[in-house]
Amino acid sequence: MNSPVIRAAAAQDVDDIYAVHRDSVIQLCAGHYTHEQIDGWLDGRDPSMYLAAVENCSIWVADDGGIRGFVETAGEEVTKLFVRGRSAGGGIGATLLEHAVSTIADNGHARAYLEATTNARSFYERHGFEVVGSGHFSHGRSQVRLEIVKMARRLTQDAG
Repeated sequence: MNSPVIRAAAAQDVDDIYAVHRDSVIQLCAGHYTHEQIDGWLDGRDPSMYLAAVENCSIWVADDGGIRGFVETAGEEVTKLFVRGRSAGGGIGATLLEHAVSTIADNGHARAYLEATTNARSFYERHGFEVVGSGHFSHGRSQVRLEIVKMARRLTQDAG
C-alpha cells in the first residue's frame, strides 16, 4: 500500500467518507460498545451529512488510490477522525490527526479539543492529548448514549 496523500475532501468523496465512517465504527468500536449503541451511533447517517464540511473546506481524506480515513475540524475542535478498520494501526490516523492539529494551530487556536470514544482514548493520549472531562454522546433518533472522553492538547507554549 502506498503512503496516502492527505488532501481536502471533494463532493465526489462523500460516499467513500460515509463508508469509512461506518466501517470504522463497526470494526473498531465493537469491543467497547454494544450493538445497540453502535446502531444508535450510525442511525440517520448518510453521505450527504459530509457535504457542508466539504463546502467549508474543513474535512480532509487520506487517499492512496482509495480513501482510508478522514478528519474534520470546526474551530479548535477535531470533530471527526475515522480510519477504515483494516487500515488501523498503520499511521493513517496519526497523520490525519497531526494535519488537523496543524490546521487548528494555523488558525490561531492555543489548544485542540476533541471528544474521544473510550477505545480511542489511548491513541489520543499517545499524541499529546489529556483528559479534561467525560460525557455521553447520542445521535439520530436513538436514545442510546455512548460514553466519551473529553480531551485537549495545548498547541502553544506560554512565553516566560
